[in-house]
Amino acid sequence: MPQVGAWVATALLGSAAAAGAAGAVVAGLVNLAVSAVISMAVAKINAPKGPRPSELTTELKSSNAKRIRHLGRVRASGTVVFYEWADVGFTRRLFKLIAVADGGMTNVVRWYLDGQPVSVDADGYVTTAPWNKGNIRLRYRKGLVSDEWDGGNWAEMRSAFPGYWTTDHRLRGIGTLLATFDDVDGEDIAEVYSGGEPEVSALIDGAPCYWIPSDDFAHSRNPARQLCDVLVNPTFGPLAAADINTGSLAGARAVAVEEIATAGGTRERYQSGISFAMSDPFKDVAQKLLDAMGGRAWIDTDGRLKVEAGAWTPPTVTILERHIVEMEYGAGTERIKRVTSLQPTYVAPEVRWQETVADIWEDTDAIAKWGEGEPKGVDLLAVQHHGQARHLCKQMLARMNPARRMTLTLRAFGLRLLGEPWVAVHIPRLGLSNTPFWVDSWGFDGTNVTVELIEADPASFSWSAAQDGEPPTEAEEFDRATLTFSTTVDSLTVVTDDGAPYLRVSGTYAASWGYIGMIQFRRTGSSEWTDGIRETAASGQYRYRTPPLADGGTYQLRSYVAPGGQTWKQKSTPVVVSDIDIVANATAPDAPVVISESGTSGGTLSVTFGPDLGVNYRRTGLYRGPVGTPFGSAAFVKWTYATSAEVTMTDAIPGGGARYWLQSENQSGVPSAAALVGNFS
Repeated sequence: MPQVGAWVATALLGSAAAAGAAGAVVAGLVNLAVSAVISMAVAKINAPKGPRPSELTTELKSSNAKRIRHLGRVRASGTVVFYEWADVGFTRRLFKLIAVADGGMTNVVRWYLDGQPVSVDADGYVTTAPWNKGNIRLRYRKGLVSDEWDGGNWAEMRSAFPGYWTTDHRLRGIGTLLATFDDVDGEDIAEVYSGGEPEVSALIDGAPCYWIPSDDFAHSRNPARQLCDVLVNPTFGPLAAADINTGSLAGARAVAVEEIATAGGTRERYQSGISFAMSDPFKDVAQKLLDAMGGRAWIDTDGRLKVEAGAWTPPTVTILERHIVEMEYGAGTERIKRVTSLQPTYVAPEVRWQETVADIWEDTDAIAKWGEGEPKGVDLLAVQHHGQARHLCKQMLARMNPARRMTLTLRAFGLRLLGEPWVAVHIPRLGLSNTPFWVDSWGFDGTNVTVELIEADPASFSWSAAQDGEPPTEAEEFDRATLTFSTTVDSLTVVTDDGAPYLRVSGTYAASWGYIGMIQFRRTGSSEWTDGIRETAASGQYRYRTPPLADGGTYQLRSYVAPGGQTWKQKSTPVVVSDIDIVANATAPDAPVVISESGTSGGTLSVTFGPDLGVNYRRTGLYRGPVGTPFGSAAFVKWTYATSAEVTMTDAIPGGGARYWLQSENQSGVPSAAALVGNFS
């Protein structure tokens, strides 16, 4: 096997494949490299990492900002690399140069100021009110080897800043945006520059994608072509063309361009647009593109990376009962892993190319069997069509909720399954009649082949226009003159049935596009606020949870509007909720039962009681007050943590006498009713 197979396995599949490569045993290497695949992300906590759309559309002013590459059509801003005023003729002019696209970009499709789409004339002057006074100009350079390679080659900047911005300031291979802002008359400042100069972003066509079969570069919204560029781009890619099964890439590309019916006509089956930091692990970037086309990847028999897109093709290999040495056979999904509905987060052109949630896709068969559970969120941020996001969730749920699962030990016949994505199983006595299964893993110990199979559902790849659901409505234009930023807290829950207690909060926010509703929390008395963990929510709404919180602690929470990716910049007055008590167990124990008591004033109290020894019991306290007073005036004396059927506590009774009570608590400090011990005088 070529060594490249081990390298690809190590890079894509993690430490297990790396261990196999180090062993230099062909059988073991094949086992590890093929048994692991790049699986589709389901839980957001396990999803591939990378910048989110709200972060990408916000200007950054940082000396160590990440280099971002864009493929397909995306909305983006970037890093402000130059920001300075100059006198140009008789005009005071601000120059703002933004580095947007590492590796260049093909075109600017639409401009945005402060998140609002604007039009420009042939010279780049903004023609959309209130910026249409001839004072704002927007232009770009592609930063491509074939066109405007030096993204910083702006003659106007060299003229305005002689000796400061020179021909040595190339920004070679970087797509840039240049925005200039001329000063205006005093009466126009409040209208044109009410919050300072507006933030700039643009809907762009990203870098041309390298394509192995034709050895050329072209802009593309096809996820297979974008994946090819991510993996084997001659400048940026970590692999060589020889490391890729080119035929499988071509097949995935062909599947992606197949026409699918929609309510408004047709669309290509799979399209994508992706932005990623050059420092992101390339396996995470590749995973996002695989997710966008319902794809899988594995190592073929020649040690090359092989990929496929989500479309059904019948298996070419059939397992018969006579091929099987051992078999484990059972239900497809463990109870703890059952998921019946998914809600994807994707990028919607209708809301100015920002992320939003699509309609939930439900596995109706699974719901009929197990009941309806809470939808799980899944990030599909390379997807830009509502119906495509739902179609991918349909395929994911079919994989997550198979009817049957099998582990088979096979002899030499099992070698035929090496590199096969699925196989038919024909065992009539088990009701399996050429039933298709996914090959979930494959292993060879030198004698036998062991495969894990999950039943496939060919119908999960079919789609109709009616299943597309309702995409979000087009974003409304907003009035900058009357724009307000605000949030509400609509729901605040202490979650106690999902491990350690935590808070989940949701609400609404009013803001322009590019801003988000944000929450922070802190323990009462602390001076430091901590950001919440963002969850999926519909447009104009926010939903967050906190990490696990201290049981019995008291917290504060605040919500506000902030620019995406810059949560410390508050754009609205925070809505603060205080005195949030975190109680993991709200069920109090039963009150202690007094069995016997004795004592006199100036002597020793001895009280024996029976505590509630159930799951809600932690400890019992002894309380003391003046003779004849109610429990509210009592002071705490001591705790006992004893868990005997009968427990005895003692105390020195004051000379003037006292009245005593017992009160138990659970693990969260929730008290029982007080049990009167008596007056001692």
